[in-house]
Amino acid sequence: MKFSTALASSVDVESFIYGYFEAWGGTDEDRIMSYYAKNVTVQIPGTLMQGKSALREHFVRPFITAFPGNRHVVKNWVFGRGVVVVEWTFEARHMGPFAGRPATEAVVQAPGCGVYEYDSAKRQITAARIYLDVGMILKQIIDPREPLGAD
Repeated sequence: MKFSTALASSVDVESFIYGYFEAWGGTDEDRIMSYYAKNVTVQIPGTLMQGKSALREHFVRPFITAFPGNRHVVKNWVFGRGVVVVEWTFEARHMGPFAGRPATEAVVQAPGCGVYEYDSAKRQITAARIYLDVGMILKQIIDPREPLGAD
């Protein structure tokens, strides 16, 4: 895979990453999808999505329906040529169906991180490996009174 080096500075990479995570806080699918290349490959443990339509149907739409106005708080990030690794926390209120469960309005938080390969000239993600503790999210949805981190 060929990568452009147009995003030469940390300021450019930072604005790209913060813009990407800010887009996730809304419900505009097209804005979120604009950050992904046409032939993007996204892997989440247990799921592999190839292409924008698969990503939209199996990841973007379900998440912004279940968690509109979600927030990703960026904790740390490091980048190299064409790759950025980001550690973040996902925060949201469960407002729509998720994993077969109806909305509970529970507030959820979960740690996450991702390895994003990007085309810096087009400012698009070409591949991503995203690690999000969906089990922790489900636990908080099932019993919203249970304190975070309780076993």
